[in-house]
Amino acid sequence: MKQQELQLLLFSLGNARYGIDIEQIAALTAANANPSAISLAELLSSIAFADSIYSKQLFIKQNLQTPILINEPDEVASFSIADIRILPDILAISAARKGVWGLLPQGHDIIILLDLYKNQRFQQLTKMSADVNSHKQEGYHAQQS
Repeated sequence: MKQQELQLLLFSLGNARYGIDIEQIAALTAANANPSAISLAELLSSIAFADSIYSKQLFIKQNLQTPILINEPDEVASFSIADIRILPDILAISAARKGVWGLLPQGHDIIILLDLYKNQRFQQLTKMSADVNSHKQEGYHAQQS
């Protein structure tokens, strides 16, 4: 991969295509009945897709305790950074809360670029997860004393 390229994991949710920088991804596994998992639709505060079958779960490096459920990925592909378009000002603030940071035109399609580290809901889950782990460790140390 060249320095002026970004490697993205591409997948769809409804009619929208999304891309996540593979540098954020710790693992991609088959989905299982993990009670702490959250769907991408929930993270984006979009309506739940009743017909969505989440076949995969992403583990993000910043928070390995909260997998994100996605549909089967389309592919991993490299794109030129020069092709990325910033969001119009009118959309930038609300989109930034969801972790949307740019758009990547691809013919008649647009890939919505996500930074899950900046998604406010994911940040809250990360903090809650860290707090739970901290309390578990405190309880363990108290039992050892």
